[in-house]
Amino acid sequence: MRPVRAATAIVALAFAVALIWGAPSASAHARLLGTSPETGSTVKKQPAEVIFKYDQPVGGTDGAVRVYDSEGDEVDDGYIEPPGGRQSWLGVGLQPNLPDGTYTATYRVISADTHIVYGGLVFNLGHASANGGVSVAGLIGKEESGEITKLGFGLVRFLDYLSITLMIGGLVFLAFAWRPGLASVRGAESRWADAESAFASRTSGLLGAAIALGIVVSMLGILLQGASAAGVSLWASLKWSIVEGTLDERFGTVWILRAIDWAALGLLLAVHRSTPRTRPWLVAPLAVGAAYLASTPAFAGHASIESPVAVMFPSDFIHVLASSVWVGGVAFLLLVLPAATRRLEPAERTRLLLATLARFSPIALGAVAAIAVTGLVQAYIDVRVVADLFDTTYGLLVLAKMVLLLILIGFGWVNRERIIPRLRRLAESLAAPGAPGMLARRSLRGELTLMLVVLGITAALVAYAPPIDAASGPFSTNTSLGPAELELSVEPAEVGPNQMHLYLIDAKDGAQFTKTKELTITASLPAEQIGPLKLQVNDAGPGHYVISGAQLSPGGTWELAITDRVSAYKEYSTTISVPIS
Repeated sequence: MRPVRAATAIVALAFAVALIWGAPSASAHARLLGTSPETGSTVKKQPAEVIFKYDQPVGGTDGAVRVYDSEGDEVDDGYIEPPGGRQSWLGVGLQPNLPDGTYTATYRVISADTHIVYGGLVFNLGHASANGGVSVAGLIGKEESGEITKLGFGLVRFLDYLSITLMIGGLVFLAFAWRPGLASVRGAESRWADAESAFASRTSGLLGAAIALGIVVSMLGILLQGASAAGVSLWASLKWSIVEGTLDERFGTVWILRAIDWAALGLLLAVHRSTPRTRPWLVAPLAVGAAYLASTPAFAGHASIESPVAVMFPSDFIHVLASSVWVGGVAFLLLVLPAATRRLEPAERTRLLLATLARFSPIALGAVAAIAVTGLVQAYIDVRVVADLFDTTYGLLVLAKMVLLLILIGFGWVNRERIIPRLRRLAESLAAPGAPGMLARRSLRGELTLMLVVLGITAALVAYAPPIDAASGPFSTNTSLGPAELELSVEPAEVGPNQMHLYLIDAKDGAQFTKTKELTITASLPAEQIGPLKLQVNDAGPGHYVISGAQLSPGGTWELAITDRVSAYKEYSTTISVPIS
């Protein structure tokens, strides 16, 4: 066990040094920096296009940027491009000779971390429309792809992790637990050949299922990403322009290459299965193909662009690889090994079960150490603030994974300290597995069940932005506030003095909202029981309010309670959570 402990210490030390030398704030989701025309503005001449400007390169499919008139009819020309070749800008042209009135533009773009962000603006051409009932929030809701698509995407991510786990874990189990274990106890009787054949047949079925599942979910993932980006259903995402747009983005490229990788792995395993002779040349391409599978979650997610990438990317890769080795190995112990032991005599079953478990146990221990180290590294980089573990969905999911990992470590301890020693004594006395064998099966069932839950949590985590991502840099959002659309920006969204800008726009006609009699804002930090603190609001023009030097300290998720009183008897309120790093 000394090599495992030494390796664990080296990994931990390497990550610690990397963190000390540089772990600046992450910035994964694209943030809107400006628009053209400016939101809430009135322009005399029709612009050639509507442009949204972000802090990083963005992409999009059909409908990434749309423009509507006051009746909700689309008036853009559908030609979406980065103006002037600027990859951090995205715009759409307008139909010619539009009449004066109010226009609403929306965006649904793909960030560098493959997540989708959305928002919009309202502007007037010539003058505001006399009527109309469209709003940014309403149009964005209309453009959503629907709950079925979201649930489907979550299921696809879960099945994606499952297929990767079965393939990588299966290959490692075969190479380092099954083959050497069988060789150490195999007898000359024909039943040992039957046991090996039964194991090979069950293995082929499980790996074949993983390959088929991997190809299917890779293709479905591309379609669902396109559907989510375009705000359409899965069926509608079969449109080639949407598929092409998705494939042009990093997510689509990684997932289509993964589908090809799955097919190549299937071909290699078919070649291996077609002959009983050992083919050493297959080892390298199988290892490369499996390594790419383990790297795809990082390539297609925020780990490949979140600073410090030199820590995040290898951490994510090792985390997926170690998890696959552990979970896949347990799956093979439970679902495949019994096919072999059933062909043997009772005492032989004990020997084979012991030989396999004893070899897999240190592998699993090393995997657990790697999972724990890399999990803590990623949690530190993504969360940073302890309160965010309890105040955000992302943090709660991370906590759930930690708790389940501790329980799974308990199962591993039972296998290592209770089951294996008892099986060793039974093997020495040439006895059947008996009660220890049954305990091993129940323990493995419990492990695999909890591991599937962990995979589900991991799939859910992908859909949420890490708290540090939300807390990095200026914060902006828009929401409804009664009859008005509220746009809020907080700069720099860091501990200390912050400047806030609030814009109120009439949700119906897009003009500056001027019915406000009094706008009050209070700030609270529930995690530290601070507030509510009343902030000084300054009127900076029609529908525009400024708060200068708002002291937000310490860091955490602050809550801004905003109340807009429009008459002596009527007011509208909302609360916005603002992460302060």
